[in-house]
Parts: sequence; structure tokens; C-alpha cells
Amino acid sequence: MIDMSDRTPSGEGAGRMSETIEHMLRDVRQALQMDVVFVSEFAGNRLVFRELEGDAESFEWREGEGFPLDESYCKRVLDGRLPRVVPDARNEDATKDLRVTSEADMGSYCAVPLVLSDGRLYGTLCCVSHAPDPWLRERDLGLMERTARWLVEHLERRGRL
Repeated sequence: MIDMSDRTPSGEGAGRMSETIEHMLRDVRQALQMDVVFVSEFAGNRLVFRELEGDAESFEWREGEGFPLDESYCKRVLDGRLPRVVPDARNEDATKDLRVTSEADMGSYCAVPLVLSDGRLYGTLCCVSHAPDPWLRERDLGLMERTARWLVEHLERRGRL
């Protein structure tokens, strides 16, 4: 389980992820012009949102909550059933009929795995938007891959994973 308690020690903002992690996630979301960036954990047969940055409410997502892993884009990406970048989820054959596409009003999506230093898969780092983005491409994943590596290293160093 990811412990994002690399948090401010007390006072205002206590209980929130560290400003460094928050800024890193915000920078990724803004660079890709997406509505939300999130860190998911694969916990048994569920995808659980461990961190959400952006307009998660519009997707009806909350930290600590989740849904069946088999219904997620994340699992399908890692299984090779979906590309890591989906510029138009409502018109992509592999995603248009998925329940999460309509329930969350998914327009575009990109994901990279969060792999721990011992090789175990923790979950994913994902960006999503309600609007399709025809300019979203595989090359956009470079920033997410670097962020995923940094996030895992940062949290492992602090004993949070």
C-alpha cells in the first residue's frame, strides 16, 4: 500500500501529500492538459485511488475509493488489451463500450505502470480528461514515465511503499 504520508508535519495542510509530490503531479497534469492525474494501487481485485490531483470530483472519484480492477483501463493497459495512450476513449473500439468510459465520461487517457525497485507492480500513474485529445501521443508518456520512476524512488527512500 502506498503511504503518501510524506506530508507536511503539522498545521495547515497537514494530512495532504507533500508539496513536492503535489507539484510534480500537477505539473504532469498541466503539461498534458488533462483534468486529473492519479496514482492507483492494485489492491487484490480492486483499483484504489491513492492520490488524485485535479478535478477528480467531476469523475466522481475520491482518494481511498476505487472499483473492480478488471473494469479499469489501467489493468487493460498493463495486460496489453489497451494502448497506453487513448486520445478518444468514446470512439476507440477497445474502450467505447466499457462501463468506466460512460460512467466517468472519459474522453482521453494515458497510463504508465508504477514498478517497485524489487520488480513488483504497485499500480499506475494515469492522466485522464473528459475531452478527447487528438494530439495525445505515445511520446507524451516520457514525462509520465520519468515522474513514475521519481515517485517510486522518492517514496521508497522514505519507506512509504
